[in-house]
Amino acid sequence: MLYLIGIGLKPKHITSEALESLKECEKAYLEVYTSQYSEGSKEELEGFIGKALTELSRKEVEEEFQQILEEAKNKKIALCVYGNPMNATTHLQIILDAQKSGVKTKLVPGLSIFEFVGFTGLERYKFGKTTSIVFHEQEYEPESFYDTILENKEKGLHTLCLLDIKKDQDKMMNIGHALSLLEGIEIKREKNVLGESIFVGLAGVSGEKQQVKAGSIQDLKKFNFSQYPQSVIVCGKLNEKEIEGLNTLSDLK
Repeated sequence: MLYLIGIGLKPKHITSEALESLKECEKAYLEVYTSQYSEGSKEELEGFIGKALTELSRKEVEEEFQQILEEAKNKKIALCVYGNPMNATTHLQIILDAQKSGVKTKLVPGLSIFEFVGFTGLERYKFGKTTSIVFHEQEYEPESFYDTILENKEKGLHTLCLLDIKKDQDKMMNIGHALSLLEGIEIKREKNVLGESIFVGLAGVSGEKQQVKAGSIQDLKKFNFSQYPQSVIVCGKLNEKEIEGLNTLSDLK
């Protein structure tokens, strides 16, 4: 059997169900390319579950996971994922592949960034489609994340933007870089949608040193976000209660 287990945003987020499942498993893997803990370490989690976690890269998860599915045909195997495992299409594909291979699966949810966006003062049900802002590289400069923001704003909805992580290069996008990418696209398209928007920067969410800051795009570019991982919310239409919440919980300027 293959267990797909969400381990939250820090070791203390591990649920009783996740802990029991991990202790049952003969071997446990940790997917490390989509995110990381906001505080704490893999070693701390290993202490909780009483076994070592074998790290898996993007290639090992997306291209070579069949080997682990073969193990799961005869053993209880766990794949641990930061946050909640079913928030990414990669993990849905793993479940589909497991079923095709005749491997039984069990999903164990965990706390993710989606459970914390309400802590900003914004109303959770007013969020539209989530998007990811990715690093631009030579001959690869996608703008689809900007289009998602525009689509949500047209409906008055907020957009949670997850920021790119390149674990193999030990590289994590910060809020300033993400905002600069958005500004560049906006200038290219001769629009001023973002210039009129309120943004919320999130850094190290759920950690003791978490940072939540709301303001204009220029306000956030000046702020020193030092914790990781980082995310950005582009606000849609705000009601009075949300503005009050942003002032109180997100230090809106």
